[in-house]
Amino acid sequence: MNKADIEQFYTKWQANLPQRIEGYIYNENRKILPTRFMFAKFKKVIEKFLNDELPETEKIVLMPGIRGIGKSTLLAQTYAIEKFLKPKDRNLLDNIGKLDEKLYLDVSQLRADQISLNDFFNFYEEVKGFSFEKPQKKILLLLDEAHFDENWGLFLKTIFDRTKGHKDILVIATGSSALQIKMIPDLGRRTDIWEIFPMKFNEYLILKYAKYPVSGLSGYLRDALFNSSNAAEVFERLKIKSLEIRKFFIESVLPNTERNFFESGSFPSAIRIENKQKAVEKIKSVIDGIIAKDIITLQRFKTQTIAKIGDLLYLLAQSDLISYSKLKDALKIERVETLESLIEVLVMSGVLIRVKTYGKTYGSTRKTPKLLFVTPSIRSAVLNNIYLTGIEGKKLEDYFALIYLKDLQSHGRYAVNLSYDLAESGADFVLTRRDRSNIVIEVGFNKEETRQVENTLKKTGGKYGLVFGSKELELVSDSIIKIPLRFLLMI
Repeated sequence: MNKADIEQFYTKWQANLPQRIEGYIYNENRKILPTRFMFAKFKKVIEKFLNDELPETEKIVLMPGIRGIGKSTLLAQTYAIEKFLKPKDRNLLDNIGKLDEKLYLDVSQLRADQISLNDFFNFYEEVKGFSFEKPQKKILLLLDEAHFDENWGLFLKTIFDRTKGHKDILVIATGSSALQIKMIPDLGRRTDIWEIFPMKFNEYLILKYAKYPVSGLSGYLRDALFNSSNAAEVFERLKIKSLEIRKFFIESVLPNTERNFFESGSFPSAIRIENKQKAVEKIKSVIDGIIAKDIITLQRFKTQTIAKIGDLLYLLAQSDLISYSKLKDALKIERVETLESLIEVLVMSGVLIRVKTYGKTYGSTRKTPKLLFVTPSIRSAVLNNIYLTGIEGKKLEDYFALIYLKDLQSHGRYAVNLSYDLAESGADFVLTRRDRSNIVIEVGFNKEETRQVENTLKKTGGKYGLVFGSKELELVSDSIIKIPLRFLLMI
């Protein structure tokens, strides 16, 4: 690559960067935008970096996650981190001056100018007068959309190897999904992977309305619901917070806020769009981007197979449970293995969540796994917010699966598995905790019925059952609690 072309790109990029960063961190009234909960993790890793406390495996951070959930914004906020520090960040405030250099780079722009990451950083080392082996200064590299470079995995591996023996380089890179990471051998063990998920309701309230739930409430509810010994303990712990939650919803949550959240509120890129149809189209564009930029580039499927992804998502969105054989026939896909591969790619790309049946008696995953969306906003967009009778409750199943991935399974804090009872009268979920005990869970709107939970509790020998969606908090029996949806939304 011609060095003059790289220099021209770099000069132009640096000149336009302040405006680009401001577009991410300010709203139209020049008011600084709130951060997602995840931003606290960024502050922590930079603090460790500046204090020379960063382990070898954390010097390269990869941030996979589906498109439109704010990864670029998180990087921009990290670049401008000084604007987001508060008095409680005293240690970071005292040490931020140790950061000698920082670079924010959109790799898709490099790709557009036909410049590779390797060529760019050869140039960057030369003009900045350092080498990755011995930088002798603290350098923060923020790489957005790193996967646009076809050799990005090899580039990061090379950086990892070249920076052995010192703690002066920190790289944070975003990718469109976990798909590419899982396709590159050995990359995972050389990097710290922070998967970025769609927003939950409490984050939506902060970013959309600047309404902050009570500090510590989410963690308290999570522990009470999923780490108690029995139903009575859950009930007593929830009762302590019941008035506080009711007061918050009365004073801070506008009418229809929950409905609006389920329709489009999981995506930061869509929450500021007031027109509902335009918000739906924004989320559909995310899905189209995943198909066009993530799945097609794998070159694993024929064009006519890829063309069926939209129909596949629609069938899944409007169905409760649907077998692979019925899906295959409806989509006119010849081989069930092709359908399985297509679903696997959608799971790996972060669009779908596969929930297996409970127990060994049901056999393999082909025996009707429950295929949920990573956020109810995707299901709503696929259906244009038009739900058939009996299907609208599926958005709550999507939402609980998101909570499982984001809060319960993460680092094995509370649970190690999520399954469901295939029986017609079975419950929505069986949550297996770290001690291998089970909690049975049912979710729904205006949900007062407990029969499904009772049936699955008998089958699984579960510790207790939670029924989310009731009007009031109620201890139904020594093993079942009915809980208003507000408690789930505040996790």
